[in-house]
Amino acid sequence: MIPRVRPRLVTFDVTGTLLMTKLEHYVDIGRQYGLHVDSLRLARNFKSNFVRLTAEHPNFGRHTGLGWENWWRTIVHEVFKDQHPFVSQDTLNKVMIIPDSTGHPVDVADSLISCYATARCWHTYPGAVELLSFLRSKGIFLGVISNFDQRLESILEDTRIREYFVFVLTSYDFGMEKPSLPIFNEALRLTTLSGKEKILPQEAMHIGDTVDNDYFGAKSASWNALLIKHNEGEKINDKIPKEDVFNNLKELQCYFEKVLASDHVTT
Repeated sequence: MIPRVRPRLVTFDVTGTLLMTKLEHYVDIGRQYGLHVDSLRLARNFKSNFVRLTAEHPNFGRHTGLGWENWWRTIVHEVFKDQHPFVSQDTLNKVMIIPDSTGHPVDVADSLISCYATARCWHTYPGAVELLSFLRSKGIFLGVISNFDQRLESILEDTRIREYFVFVLTSYDFGMEKPSLPIFNEALRLTTLSGKEKILPQEAMHIGDTVDNDYFGAKSASWNALLIKHNEGEKINDKIPKEDVFNNLKELQCYFEKVLASDHVTT
């Protein structure tokens, strides 16, 4: 297959694309506060509350007055209430000095919010650093477009991949989420500011793990798009060409090696 596009800008989603995390820290930190969690129910509890609060307070409460910190505090409290229906608010608000914290008394929500801002809770997928290094070595502008809150900069710093990106664009700071057109346009603007070169939509490519926010969001902005699915058994939307779907970042690097080695590439 002849590679179809030689991009000048490649942007990445973060969660589920470059970085992975687990909910196990709810178990570990909850235990320190006397809140024992059934790990088998945890994922279901978390997902249901995440979906509900996203509908009620989109973009982490950016425009509803809740704000991202209280948004996550609500998630944490609701997850533990699902596990312990009769837990008191005093218990949820109980403060302690816990290991690996700043040494200041914090409650269970603050403890988890802080934890999920660090490399303790986030890890790069295999091949992430190698892919980013390769693309940067080819002179390609790299950026982040993520539906995330204000902790993303610290997460990327702590996981040691911030240095690869000329900009980090979060939905919370920008005020709009993917798949909105303006957030992709803002990425082009930031690239121009960083490199003093104008990038056209057809010269940009976005890579993420969600069909609507990442793949079709980028396509709607006239960008190129690729989908990464680290779970090979997951069913993919039939409307997405198979050649646009990758099972891991190593496969994705092989794709770019072919693209960037090609002398004749169409857009």
